[in-house]
Amino acid sequence: MCDTIAGELLMCFHQTDPAGASLREMITMNQVSHVRLIEDLGGRLARAGLSMRRGIDFLFYRLEVPVGQEDFKVNYLQFFYKIAMLQALHQGSMNFTTHNDVLSRSDYHFQVVPHSILSLATLAAPAGVAFTFAPTHDDYKNKLGLSTAGAIGDGRKVLIVDSGVDSPSAYGVVDQKNFVDPANPDDATDDNGHGTVVASIIHDLCPGAEMVIYKVADQKGRASEWDTLAALAARSGADVVNISLAFGLPSWNTATCGRESQSSRSAVFEAMINQLGDAPDGPLIIAAAGNESRTELSFPARYKGVVAIESVDLSGTLSEFSNHATTDNEGNAHPSVFVLPGGQQPKNAQPTEYVGTSADGTQHCGTSFAAAYASGLIAALWSEPQHSGKDRTQLLDHLKSMADKSLPNYDPLIHGNGLMLFA
Repeated sequence: MCDTIAGELLMCFHQTDPAGASLREMITMNQVSHVRLIEDLGGRLARAGLSMRRGIDFLFYRLEVPVGQEDFKVNYLQFFYKIAMLQALHQGSMNFTTHNDVLSRSDYHFQVVPHSILSLATLAAPAGVAFTFAPTHDDYKNKLGLSTAGAIGDGRKVLIVDSGVDSPSAYGVVDQKNFVDPANPDDATDDNGHGTVVASIIHDLCPGAEMVIYKVADQKGRASEWDTLAALAARSGADVVNISLAFGLPSWNTATCGRESQSSRSAVFEAMINQLGDAPDGPLIIAAAGNESRTELSFPARYKGVVAIESVDLSGTLSEFSNHATTDNEGNAHPSVFVLPGGQQPKNAQPTEYVGTSADGTQHCGTSFAAAYASGLIAALWSEPQHSGKDRTQLLDHLKSMADKSLPNYDPLIHGNGLMLFA
């Protein structure tokens, strides 16, 4: 499969799970044939000079297996885990009284999956990093209830998990890490252009926000699931996390596979999202719906613990490219779907409306940038005195209650809560 990393798996289990610990020990002692532990997530963070945020009770590992045997080794490890669990139950080190969550909840269970690739949720190929807003940008802000000068709020920290930025000093960046190039861990300079557009939007909507930039996407717009997990798990102090990424290869590059790019669901990534959602001080995670015109959200936007952002144009019409749905990862109603401006581009045509342009003339539109408008608006609103004391649930409830539903052909099954507003 061209949307996974050859010869690698990701594994996780709850830290109180003795069967998981036993399996990890067997792998470490080379007792599971042709499976090698490359590193744990704490070690990955340490290599970047970071530590794990509080509230993450799962242990995450990156494994090496023979190329071409990824699916086989997933089943192989599940078998060894079952043996380890039966042994733990027999020996009394594991029981339904002390390990009820681990044994009875699927989201607490041992998980192992192929190591996947995420891609930047954009319609354009990599562009130059220099970026200029289109006149439409001010119209977008007015439509959202923001002045053309932007919000003045401060005190909120926004983590952008993307391709970096062109000039950290221009965006109020307080920390930056490069997960792509181990030789330059403290240099998150953008060599794709996507992250610069995202940071420009968020900074313009909330100039006082403190920005944390974690570069996980390379020049071609590809990010490994492992690096993205590390970026989410890091103790960044962020109140808002912007992920303009989606599982699978980007739409402009699908010819290399000979098939249409498909969204994926990773149980390991889902475990991380659930952990962040359960943490008392966990962030609001904002993710792009995806740009394949599908009637389903891409992952991670489809996870119920994530705020999913679809794209509309200035008239409020759903962008032709935008994925649109209100069903979550469990097949239930997704509670946190919104629409925000992301431009308009008919299929197989040039954009008719866009956020801005790069130095090479690339016109940027997509759900990536709709997600950036959401992150900037939320950071600005959360900084306002009347909202600064709210927790993430209270703020999200406020956004839902104030969302604009007077959109062309508004349908709650398509547009979710409606247009997010600064109100």
